[in-house]
Amino acid sequence: MIRDNGKKKRTLLICVFFTIFLIFTILIFFIPISVKATYGGVVATSDGESISFNVFEPSSREAETKPAVIIGHGFMANKEIMKGYAVELAAAGFVAVPFDFRGHGQSSGLLENNKLINDVLAIKSYLASRGDIDMNNLGYIGYSMGGGPGNEIINTDLAFKCFIGVGTWFDATVRDGNSTNPLNVLMIQARFDEAIVMEELKVAIGTRVGLSSLADANKLYGSFTDGNASKIFLDDNTDHLLLAWDQDFIREARNWVMSTFPGVSPVDENLYVNIRGLILIFQCFGGIGLFFLIMEPLTDLLVKAKEEDKYIIELQEMPLRSIVLRTIGHVLGLSLIGMIILIPLVLLLPLSIAGMMSTFLFGAAIAIVIMFWRIGKKMDLSIKDTILGVFKRPKGQIPREIALGVILTIILYIILYLSVGLSYFAIIPYLIKIFWIPPYYAVYFIVFLILGILFNTIIQPKIGNSLKNTCTAAFLGAALQIMYFVIYILILSIIVGSFFFVLTFFIAVPMLLLSNFTSAVLYQKTGNVLSSTIINTTIFVGIIVALSPFMTGLNMITMLGGLRN
Repeated sequence: MIRDNGKKKRTLLICVFFTIFLIFTILIFFIPISVKATYGGVVATSDGESISFNVFEPSSREAETKPAVIIGHGFMANKEIMKGYAVELAAAGFVAVPFDFRGHGQSSGLLENNKLINDVLAIKSYLASRGDIDMNNLGYIGYSMGGGPGNEIINTDLAFKCFIGVGTWFDATVRDGNSTNPLNVLMIQARFDEAIVMEELKVAIGTRVGLSSLADANKLYGSFTDGNASKIFLDDNTDHLLLAWDQDFIREARNWVMSTFPGVSPVDENLYVNIRGLILIFQCFGGIGLFFLIMEPLTDLLVKAKEEDKYIIELQEMPLRSIVLRTIGHVLGLSLIGMIILIPLVLLLPLSIAGMMSTFLFGAAIAIVIMFWRIGKKMDLSIKDTILGVFKRPKGQIPREIALGVILTIILYIILYLSVGLSYFAIIPYLIKIFWIPPYYAVYFIVFLILGILFNTIIQPKIGNSLKNTCTAAFLGAALQIMYFVIYILILSIIVGSFFFVLTFFIAVPMLLLSNFTSAVLYQKTGNVLSSTIINTTIFVGIIVALSPFMTGLNMITMLGGLRN
């Protein structure tokens, strides 16, 4: 009877969390109702690449033509990161088109900085083909890397009356605006954004407006009437990444476009940035809760785990504190060995960002394997037995654990795609990238297998089996991994003289928390780490590959070195 009540309670909770996820998934796609969204558009460039784009526009189309705004994203990002700007501009009465640059998101081709202008021109050709766009009144928003082709096109194409640079630079030689051929320039900058040197930006805007000194932040120079309005909007409390989502920045951009094109009437006066962010929180709450709740019935159905089959590596003579300290010492001291092994993967294969992340994680995994070897010498445990013990299961168990991992991976991927993936960061790689996934998948599988053996089969049993102890084990694993990344990124930042990557790394924190909780909970239910290894590997590889530009590490170094030239 007690067990039946437990199943009923679990079923009820599954229904509740599924309902929460469903409701807020619907809301995030229909709020604001004044905006119509069209996803998955494709247009060809003059040099034969396919550029993916989305369109956001007022729901009720009027007969007259309207201005449009093209929106370009930054390096290691995609069109979804700029959705907030697009939605608000559509509510203001404009047609907004965020797109994926070549080598990013769902667009084809290698990332080549000198060809990004072709991608912008392709979107312009799409707008011209619609028939309802005022092609003499266009705007461009460029975030980070996207500001480069923006500077180029506004200088040569008089149809662009408005340029908004978000966390990017400005070329002081860009044409001046006037009442006949306006060009209003807004540069949005965050106080803690180390991607852009603020003094250089002030020099460029000062030169544009004819000052002999630096331009002041948050001061309007020129006017919209004269077609030469210029301004640096500086916020005190955010960094480069948050430039894409912060309400203050989006409001300022929306107001700037509306001031440039005063004849356009907004269809919705409200700002929905924070509302959509709140919807996302509830959507993720429902989706992730559903994912963890559904683990137990699926495990009972597929794996039927028994307590006596639980894979545990018992180090009875070694207390938890000693294991944790050994882990920290080995990982911080010996990770470079594994990193050096993977340098060719980073420099020569496409998807350089995926390679860089692989290098960091593989370095930690190799350091942990060395720790296993040193401990094993004292306790008569071989590395081979330690690692292959994951696959020494009762007859028929391995296929069932693999099936559980695959099914849960599909469920989690759908949840992440419908929430974060379509509104903040795309997580599905372009087809051409899929062919390069196997080497990265192999590396990540090894990494998560080693991490699972350490944190779940060694450390987690020493903490305990209760729900509280499982959560403690998950937090401990995530904390150690975050500490490892932060320390090495700090060292890298000191070497290159910029702390830009420290701040942007924190987008990976939710991924690490989700990964460690998935591993801890699934180990508690299955007694093994194979299912969680499949889930974590697939999710990490999918997201990292989707965000990684299609270019080798050598090309990335060359591009970043000349990006501002």
